[in-house]
Amino acid sequence: MINDFRYSGNIFLWDTETSSLLKSWEVCELPVRSCKFIARRSQFICASDDMRLRLYNYNTMEKVKDMEAHADYIRFVEIHPTLPYILSSSDDMSIKLWNWEQNWDCTSSFEGHAHYVMMCKFNPKDTNTFASASLDRTIKVWGLGAQQPHFSLEGHDRGVNCLDYYPGGDKPYLISGADDKTVKIWDYQTKACIQTLDGHSNNVCSVLFHPQLPVLVSASEDGTVRIWHAMTYRAETTLNYGLERAWSISAAKESNGLAIGYDEGTILIKLGHDAPVASLDTHISCHLQAGSQIRVTDLGIPERWCGHITMIFNLHH
Repeated sequence: MINDFRYSGNIFLWDTETSSLLKSWEVCELPVRSCKFIARRSQFICASDDMRLRLYNYNTMEKVKDMEAHADYIRFVEIHPTLPYILSSSDDMSIKLWNWEQNWDCTSSFEGHAHYVMMCKFNPKDTNTFASASLDRTIKVWGLGAQQPHFSLEGHDRGVNCLDYYPGGDKPYLISGADDKTVKIWDYQTKACIQTLDGHSNNVCSVLFHPQLPVLVSASEDGTVRIWHAMTYRAETTLNYGLERAWSISAAKESNGLAIGYDEGTILIKLGHDAPVASLDTHISCHLQAGSQIRVTDLGIPERWCGHITMIFNLHH
């Protein structure tokens, strides 16, 4: 399933097997900036510009919780992989820790950034620590037991929008993307920037280490998604589907799929397939016609890390 949230204040739940809309929620009249599944509770939590966190049961569609969370826009929510914790980061320059087993009390507040906190991510190799990205141009690494950061990573020339931890056990790496149009790879043990990736022509909004494939992925306001080799850091592929700015990317742990959120909708692609996959569109004003086949040679993309559109999810306009 894909949870698709919009600046309209609505959330859509899609079946990725059939490209069908399962359910939708009208959350509020302001933008929804972040939404995450809590699969072990059959719920999702979303953050919106009315500075509130809302929790829904995605089976019954019931609103479970609605709470004022921050003093400014909430940029991101992050779910702890095992404990009953959720992190939220905000334009009020703070990160808050919420415990759903304690009636959703805010049990800690982490302060230390000097500008908006755009994202926070738990370290999969040490889930008692997390990192945050801020427009103050820093990445900070924190522990759940201390309200001050352990250390900062500095090197971006402009605000940092996004980050991700390397999922494997062999490298203590973290990736970040910023308004300086670059992607950086960091060793968070030595606190050194080991590589800078150039190529985007506008702000980098989302980055990830793919959980299945040896690639890094970055999305930008220049409308492109770039695929980089995770070992050599060579630029492998640039994807541009003409859907305006690319804001978010997500990958499932068990597949080679990649979901990309744009101004003009959300698409699901598969990386590394030799055979083309038919594209599907659920909206009449489609950018790629329903049923058309996109071949690697048509896009001018190297065969190895081609991106074949499998579905387009588009309900706005």
